Amino acid sequence: MTALFVILGIIAFFILLLSIRITVTGEYFDSFKLDVAWLFIKLHIFPKDKKNKPKKAKKKEEPAQTEEKTDEQSPETEKKENIFVRFYHNQGVDGIIELINGAAYSLARMMNSFKKHIVLREIYLWMTVSSGDAAETALQYGKICQKVFPALSFICSTLTVKKYDVEIEPDFIGLKNSAQMAFTVSVRPIFIINAAIVLVFRLLFKVVLKFLIGIRNKKTSKQIKNEGGAL
Repeated sequence: MTALFVILGIIAFFILLLSIRITVTGEYFDSFKLDVAWLFIKLHIFPKDKKNKPKKAKKKEEPAQTEEKTDEQSPETEKKENIFVRFYHNQGVDGIIELINGAAYSLARMMNSFKKHIVLREIYLWMTVSSGDAAETALQYGKICQKVFPALSFICSTLTVKKYDVEIEPDFIGLKNSAQMAFTVSVRPIFIINAAIVLVFRLLFKVVLKFLIGIRNKKTSKQIKNEGGAL
């Protein structure tokens, strides 16, 4: 009974640990920076610290050894048929399309379930549009607004967004564009692991097993006729 409580305690501890959010913070002012933090761990993803790595000593070139070639090849060195080519010969284009659809369906289901748990804590964008010419600046300002605001609307409707602010202003006197951005995204690791496990099982049944079966099973003559192939 004690061992059962210990096991349950360990499981509860890991569940609690994996329920703590991973936070990804990015910003662009003079340069782009990206950090990942979880518990007391903080990693600088970009830019990476450049450290002076010791130079490896060059190896001396050894004289090439000549090998005697034999005209006869052993059965082990004979070229085997590629498994992907064999699948195509057995199942044809329809089989390949079925595998692609299965993979796409699995990825889409994973993204639909995973995106619900992504929380965009904050996103800020400040942009100044300027080109040195008033008419060109006005055209660029309209094009940028036409792209940025629909994209922000899609993000807000797809993900859980807490705070956001976008400011785009035209500068008819300046000579070049300028932009600044900052965002913070968080997600719980337990949802990442769960989505990955479900994806693996879906790919196993919808792609991998069908692929392995398709390598062994050949098309019947009736299927080949329906596709317009020659018997």
